[in-house]
Amino acid sequence: MLACSQRSVPSVADNLIQALEKKVNDLIELSRELNRENRALKLRAAELQRERRELLERQRQASEHVENSLARLRSLDGSA
Repeated sequence: MLACSQRSVPSVADNLIQALEKKVNDLIELSRELNRENRALKLRAAELQRERRELLERQRQASEHVENSLARLRSLDGSA
């Protein structure tokens, strides 16, 4: 009977170690996945910031163009 209980102790310990190893491996894989996702999100954020800067510049140029056009129209109206 003692031999049976001695065999079960290492078996339980082995099972616990295997379960722990699986959890550690799962956490490692999750960490890698989150790192990949984080890199992708950072790239997307940088892309969106660049796009925003470009849109703001285009808006500034369009506003400038409208202001210049209005100024020309006012000068034409004043000279008529």
